[in-house]
Amino acid sequence: MYDFHLHSNFSVDCKVPPEDMVKEAIKMGMKAICFTDHIDLSLDQDKSKNVLFNIEDYIKEINKLKYTYINEIEVLKGVEFGLQLGLIDKYNELSKNPFDFILCSIHSIDGERIFSREKSFDKDYEAGQVRYYTEMLEVLKNFDSFDSLAHIDFIDRYYKYNDIEYKFTDAAKEIVYEILKVIIDKEKALEINTAALRFNMKSFHPQDDILDMYKSLGGELITVGSDAHYKEDLAYGIKDAEKYLKEKGFKYLYIYKKRRPYPIHL
Repeated sequence: MYDFHLHSNFSVDCKVPPEDMVKEAIKMGMKAICFTDHIDLSLDQDKSKNVLFNIEDYIKEINKLKYTYINEIEVLKGVEFGLQLGLIDKYNELSKNPFDFILCSIHSIDGERIFSREKSFDKDYEAGQVRYYTEMLEVLKNFDSFDSLAHIDFIDRYYKYNDIEYKFTDAAKEIVYEILKVIIDKEKALEINTAALRFNMKSFHPQDDILDMYKSLGGELITVGSDAHYKEDLAYGIKDAEKYLKEKGFKYLYIYKKRRPYPIHL
């Protein structure tokens, strides 16, 4: 198994040391894992609001683990960028660090965290979806320094745990269609994120409609990740995701090393 979306205590929302994640992965017989700790920069001038870790320390720690456990598992160093318009130049600069893999996520819009339980973000799911996907499309048109688009329909999780009834609207589908064309044209991957199952969603991220659309447009690059923030969530649903991809007609998932994709036959 391969898990290319997981966190450690270099992320503000995780308390698990990287080595504990590595040891757990070895117990599970995994072949490779890639840490993708959070960098979410803020539009606010107050730098204390940035979600950022010491990249030099991070790279040093993950490299140490890579060579300590080289005969048992492959350990790779990645990052999850929380993009917003207005911050693209800063993320382009950050991407120059020697990461193996970069995930692109949309966690905030105009400085508002879309997963907040507060009422600041639009509770009207139709307007909210359009706002979210429009932001994503504009970011992706202007940002190339990433490898895979993470949990594309993350906003559905937000509606789910705020007990809001929602559906994938026609207006949203039109924008997602354009998003998928952009990542395919740029030769970027789409992530299957299994964390949706932990939030009692009906399917993985992305939902069936989006994955079917991606395949129909000729999309082939797929990465798979659990989005684990706890040891017990490591590789959660990964085997099911691999089976799901095969059923959808995909032949490979992809892992990344030094920002280059490598196919893994399903």
